[in-house]
Amino acid sequence: MTWPLSGRRKWNRVEKMMNSVFKCLMSAVCAVALPAFGQDEKADFPTDKAVTVFSAGEGNPYESIRIPALLNIGRGQLLAFAEGRYKNTDQGENDIIMSVSKNGGKTWSRPRAIAKSHGATFNNPCPVYDVKTKTVTVVFQRYPAGVKERQPNIPQGWDDEKCIRNFMIQSRNGGSSWSKPVDITRTTKRPTGVDIMASGPNAGAQLRSGPHKGRLVIPMNEGPFGKWVISCIYSDDGGKSWKQGQPTANMKGLVNETSIAETDNGGVVMVARHWGGGNCRRIVWSQDGGETWGEVEDAPELFCDSTQNSLLTYSLTDQPAFGGRSRILFSGPSAGRRIKGQVAMSYDNGKTWPVKKLLGEGGFAYSSLAMVEPGVVGVLYEENQPHIKKLKFVPITIDWLTDGKDTGLPEGRKAPVLK
Repeated sequence: MTWPLSGRRKWNRVEKMMNSVFKCLMSAVCAVALPAFGQDEKADFPTDKAVTVFSAGEGNPYESIRIPALLNIGRGQLLAFAEGRYKNTDQGENDIIMSVSKNGGKTWSRPRAIAKSHGATFNNPCPVYDVKTKTVTVVFQRYPAGVKERQPNIPQGWDDEKCIRNFMIQSRNGGSSWSKPVDITRTTKRPTGVDIMASGPNAGAQLRSGPHKGRLVIPMNEGPFGKWVISCIYSDDGGKSWKQGQPTANMKGLVNETSIAETDNGGVVMVARHWGGGNCRRIVWSQDGGETWGEVEDAPELFCDSTQNSLLTYSLTDQPAFGGRSRILFSGPSAGRRIKGQVAMSYDNGKTWPVKKLLGEGGFAYSSLAMVEPGVVGVLYEENQPHIKKLKFVPITIDWLTDGKDTGLPEGRKAPVLK
C-alpha cells in the first residue's frame, strides 16, 4: 500500500510522538524498578569487591576452611583465623590457621597453621588482643581423635583422655610466632554436667572502660549437645589465668554459638544463635564484665537462620575520637538460608537496631567483624560455596552503612573513602 505524501507526514509525526512517549514511559519504569543501592545494583554491593583470604586446596592441604575470626592489632594490621579442615566435617582433624594483612585488608599473606592438631581436632578459634601488652591470645577446643560432638557418652570432667579440653596459644609479636598450646581446661570447664564446649566462634573482647577495664572476655557455650548453656570466661591478668563466669539462668530455647560486645560502663552484651531454628536471635546483658547475666531475651530485630553471627563494639559514649556515641555492629545472614549478608547497628547498647544494610545477594554463612580504621569496619565471612572453601574479606564505612547520616567520627570530620 502506498501512503499519500500528506498521510505519510502525519504518520511520521504520530510515530515520533509515540516513540517519545514510549521512551518516557520506559525511563519512568526503569527509575521505579532500580534498586535502592543505585543505578548498577551489582557494582554497589560491597561483597562484589571482596578479597579472598582463605581458599581450601589452593596451596594448602585442606578440604574445607571454616569458622572465621577477625582481629585488629593496630597500625593497619589485621589477623584472620579459621579452621583448616582435612575433612569436610566439624571434627575433621582441623588445624588452627591464620592469614595476616598489613594494609587494612587490601592484601593478605599466605595462610599458615599456627596450631596443628596431629590427628585430633582443634575447633572454634576465638582471638582477643591485649592492647597494653600487645599480646594476641587465641582460645580453642581440642577433640581427641575419633571423638565427635554429637556422639553419646563423651566423658565429663578434666582427666579422661577422651574428654574435650580448652587450650590457648599466644603471640607477642603480631602473629609472627606462637607459643605451644596451653591447657586451660581446669579453670574454664565445669567439673560436672559438661561434656562439650565452644568458644565463640568469633573474636573475644578486651574491656575498655568500667571497673574491669583491661579484662579479656571470651564468649562460650557448653553442653551436652542440644542442652547448651551460654556464659563467658575471662582473664584479668592478660591471659595468664582464667576464670569462668556464671551461665545464663534461662535459655528460652536452644542457644549455642555466641558473640559479645562491650557496652557503656564496662558491661557486656551477648547475642546467641537459636540453634533450634527460631526466627530471631537471643540476647542477654551483663553489668559486671561477663561474670553474671540477666535473663535471656528475644532479639526480634536480629534475624536468625540457625547460624552464627558476629558483634563488634565500634565506639562507646566516653570516646570523643568517635563522636562520643555508642555504636555496636552485628553481622549475619538476612534470609531463610545462608545468603544475603547484612550488617546492623545499635546506638543503645543492643536494645534496638535501627540501621540495617545488605552486603550482597550471594552466599554468606559465619562471619566476624573488626575495626579497620576510624570510620571503617571489616567483615570476614564464609562465602558458602559447596563445603565452604572460601573465606572473604570486605571493608565498609559507617558512612555507607547509614547512607551518609553518620560517619562514625566527630562532627565535621569527613568520612573515609575506600579505594
